[in-house]
Amino acid sequence: MGDSASPQSSTGRDTPNPDDSYREFRRPLLVLALTTAIAGFVDAFAFLRYGAFVANQSGNAIFLGLSMAGRHPTWPESAASLVAFAVGTGVVSQVRAAHSWSSPSARGLAAAVLAMSLWAVLNVLLRYGHQGGLPRVALAATGGLALGALATLFARTAGITTAITYQSGTVAKTGERVGRWLVGPGRGRRRARQGSLLGLLGLTCYAAGGGIGTLAQERPLWVPAWAALALSTVALLLRQVRSPG
Repeated sequence: MGDSASPQSSTGRDTPNPDDSYREFRRPLLVLALTTAIAGFVDAFAFLRYGAFVANQSGNAIFLGLSMAGRHPTWPESAASLVAFAVGTGVVSQVRAAHSWSSPSARGLAAAVLAMSLWAVLNVLLRYGHQGGLPRVALAATGGLALGALATLFARTAGITTAITYQSGTVAKTGERVGRWLVGPGRGRRRARQGSLLGLLGLTCYAAGGGIGTLAQERPLWVPAWAALALSTVALLLRQVRSPG
């Protein structure tokens, strides 16, 4: 998961990577900030309502370990979210890789919006998991599926690895980049600074989204629908669909 610069063409100029957000979105930094905030918003809401994360799968893995020691009774929700996240990422990655007239980001975003909308509807029908048990497991799984799909949306920004949901990786990479920015070789310091600022943007937006999700869960009516609506607005920032080739 290191930084990857755009490949060089035979003319010596940078060739845009097809997975780079600058190629896929008109306002890539805005999309990165918005989607990361949505992930934090949904993650905080789900944790406080279901006792499981839907984006932070490292946290769910720890919860499964705690359950082995009898310290985390809501482990089924964590397990359901973890498995569903992996399924969402795997399926949508293949959807993005398929040959189609639409762009990979358009297909990935559509899948994430559909999954998020399903999660919003189920929250209303299942009363936001208030009764516990299987309803909470189903909601954790659906939320994990949506965030797994969303995790495929960003691979790189300006040739630098970025992530929406994997903030442990963001922290690690930001630390490396700050070190290179401060004491690294002169040629790489500008790029290290750019990567550091991208990491700080992601972490700030994720934390801000988590704060909003924490406040919103106290009055949950239609909160998941707001997340689905906010994610839907990202479609307005997609670049014009290009024919493959």
